[in-house]
Amino acid sequence: MRGRNATVAQLAPELDPMIQLARVLTLLALLAPALPAQVVLTFDTFPAMSNSPGATVPAAARLSNQYETVHGVRFSSLSSFVAVIVHGAQTPSVPNIIGGTSATGALSYLAPLHMMFVDPANPSGAATTNFVSIRGDLTPIAGTATMRAFALDGTQIGSVTAPDAAGGVLLSLSVPGIHRVEVTQTSGTIGMDNFTFNAVTPCSPIQRYCTAGTTTNGCVPALSASGTARAAATSGFVVTAQGVEGQKQGLLFYGLQGGQAQAWGSGSSFLCVKSPTQRSSPTNSGGTADACNGALALDWCAFVAANPSALGAPFSGGEQVSIQAWFRDPAAPLSTNLSDALTFVVCP
Repeated sequence: MRGRNATVAQLAPELDPMIQLARVLTLLALLAPALPAQVVLTFDTFPAMSNSPGATVPAAARLSNQYETVHGVRFSSLSSFVAVIVHGAQTPSVPNIIGGTSATGALSYLAPLHMMFVDPANPSGAATTNFVSIRGDLTPIAGTATMRAFALDGTQIGSVTAPDAAGGVLLSLSVPGIHRVEVTQTSGTIGMDNFTFNAVTPCSPIQRYCTAGTTTNGCVPALSASGTARAAATSGFVVTAQGVEGQKQGLLFYGLQGGQAQAWGSGSSFLCVKSPTQRSSPTNSGGTADACNGALALDWCAFVAANPSALGAPFSGGEQVSIQAWFRDPAAPLSTNLSDALTFVVCP
């Protein structure tokens, strides 16, 4: 028996491999830096231009993608950037504010501000949040400001308008699935500050993994997807297996435990989705018997909405899903075959 001070390395040979893995994953989770619950951007560390509407914004004062990999937000206006401006003491957080820019790159407070949320780990991927706010400068001038929020599909999901006021007009929206916000005004005089939002939830790009089996007639089915998997949607995310043998019964199934590559009998297919899994209803692949022109399709959002007791339902956003197609192939081992697989993260 080893002493009480034995190290994990000394004890490792005596531990079940799965226990070792679980402990390592737990330790990594504890060591991983947590995303901040809320982000407040004051713009005060940026080089800023003077408050000169109509002047071309210097390169150093242009704010666009500088926060993408840190907080997951991208700024733009009628040009691909907003302006950072020195505004002094009449600012919620001294000294800088931001303003819109014209198509030619000049400072224009009448131009809209656009803020889009992206995946910090992969800025080409989308992200969402459930709360945004922004405050105007402290010099009230007659007029109003408006903030609109848009979902991933471009649908407006929230709007708020308020008059300019002493202490700075405050615009705030709390709604799931905010992918982009637009801030406009009527006076053309309000600079914005203290852009605040809850930490973003990435909607990772769809990724293909694993290896499809080759069917009796030489078909190699492949999965693809269109649309966005949104937790609040009742349709709009279709996963399709193409290249399936014609006139075969099949279905799609998904899981929440990540991917795997486990041999499917003695054939060429692999089971790519870990248990537990959820099956959709069987359907016919169509096409021509013994040809590779069949297809199996599933609107995943519609399936989840119609089956509230389905695995993982109700989804809230942030869940990782793996999905694969299964279909009959009587002459193959196990009399069935499998496609490759896709993995995606559900958006709010």
